[in-house]
Amino acid sequence: MLPEHESLTVEFKSEKSRPQTDNEIIDNVVAFANTEGGSLYLGVEDDGTVTGINKIHQNTNRLAAFIYNKTVPPVRVRVEKLQIDEKTVICIEVDKNEQIVASRDAKISQRRLKGDGSPEVVPLYPSEFISRLSQQRQYDYSDQIAPTATYDDLNPASREKLREHIRETRADNTLLSYNDEDFDRTLELVKDSPHGLLPSITGLLMIGKPESIDRCVPSAKASFHVLRNLQPVVSKDNITLPLVDMFDAIDDLLAPWNTNHEIMSGLLHVNIHDYPPQAFREAMVNAFCHRDYAQLENVIFTIDEQGMTISNPGGFIEGVNAQNLLSAQPRSRNPRLANVLRIAGYAEQAGRGVDTIYKDYLSAGGTQPDYSASNMHEVVLLTRKIVPDKGFATMVAKEERRLSGPLSVWSLIILSLLKEHRQLTHAQLCSYADVEERRITSSIGTLIETGLVEAIGSGKSRSYMLSPEVYKRNEDLVTYVRQKGASSTRHDAMILDYAQSNDDAITTAEVQELLGVSYITAYRRLKDLEDKGRLIHEGAGPSSRYRIA
Repeated sequence: MLPEHESLTVEFKSEKSRPQTDNEIIDNVVAFANTEGGSLYLGVEDDGTVTGINKIHQNTNRLAAFIYNKTVPPVRVRVEKLQIDEKTVICIEVDKNEQIVASRDAKISQRRLKGDGSPEVVPLYPSEFISRLSQQRQYDYSDQIAPTATYDDLNPASREKLREHIRETRADNTLLSYNDEDFDRTLELVKDSPHGLLPSITGLLMIGKPESIDRCVPSAKASFHVLRNLQPVVSKDNITLPLVDMFDAIDDLLAPWNTNHEIMSGLLHVNIHDYPPQAFREAMVNAFCHRDYAQLENVIFTIDEQGMTISNPGGFIEGVNAQNLLSAQPRSRNPRLANVLRIAGYAEQAGRGVDTIYKDYLSAGGTQPDYSASNMHEVVLLTRKIVPDKGFATMVAKEERRLSGPLSVWSLIILSLLKEHRQLTHAQLCSYADVEERRITSSIGTLIETGLVEAIGSGKSRSYMLSPEVYKRNEDLVTYVRQKGASSTRHDAMILDYAQSNDDAITTAEVQELLGVSYITAYRRLKDLEDKGRLIHEGAGPSSRYRIA
């Protein structure tokens, strides 16, 4: 099928008045390979009208071979001939390349969206190569010597603060016994050069003097805004500090806007913030750790009526996206910086800080962190302000105390969705969770075994809700009964609707298939409707059926 319109991954090219030239085709293929991949359609107008190809492009094998020979490194494409509205269209499918691709005449291009949402092909300049290579994990910008920097650009006070943080979080680390020079060498905050020890980008980012960071890595800045009705209440732009000070400075800016709510349930005491501090710290560290320092844009923190948005320049790196964040292998655009942050105790050791973000929000009764606004140029995280849910937070805390350990992030996602929607099918859970289906399937089974979730029905119509035990613990059994009753009412309506459209009759076997339930459950549903006077039982054995009363 032909896409409805052009996009970042779809391009229409007309051959109505003239064929596309070889250079035009190569330029578009190179641009696709250097961006997100996509499909080039020859014989289609910009508005999607099919007008057909020129006869010189009838040979699809020649076209694929020509593209392979005219690109560096050679690009393998899939060329397909389509018949649409009795006209021939050529579709050239291009994969995103793991290297920077050029044409044989040394032209390097990429695709981007204009302000009106339509795509265009533009040059990929040498200054953008670093961003492209780091996204593909082929270049670690943070491991390079900081341009124009000297050893004196490192701040002794910031180094001591880094030592202190290691002492507090990794007290057994042998780094604490090293002198300053060995300390810097071991963490690779400095690099050997013909001019002696020089700071690496990581060294300057971690413990550099603010004026030195501004001179050598001008992109390493942050902004913090609080908006009310789109008007700024707090506005701090171009904050330039080493990361050992930056994290504390942003924490201090958030503090007045992060109310703490205390929840008491018997001997259980739970603190719930609008924005969980540990989750925020992980999100903040991730933003500075994984951002693209080759782009002259700030890490931006914005609090408004929606919640808190954290955006950092540079999209997700190769192999990571908003859907697989929780299961993808931990990777960083800046491996050297990420390693120092882990050693120093700022980042989670296993590189799974995103799990903490999800767990802290969900266990307090908040909604899932939202990465859906992210694109190839930036990662955008929206976390909504938590409205404390005493029952849910207490239930999670009690269950984790009973298990002597935390619930998995997958279990928390399921419990949170069932709290919000009351009752969901397996397909709905997978759709709303927006994570791998196998994770949901496995966790549902565990939650049913532990008694937190109850399954209703079977087969395709099987749905799930929080168990009666959960509602009992939260003194909300009325809600459980109401939800359970809603399921029964819906099944009754389905049976009656089916019967009305089937000559006013339905059999037990048909109810089994309709509801995905066992024979005895189907029989009971029909018997219940008979007792209510909605159905009349006729016949026996194979001829047994129920008719509309």
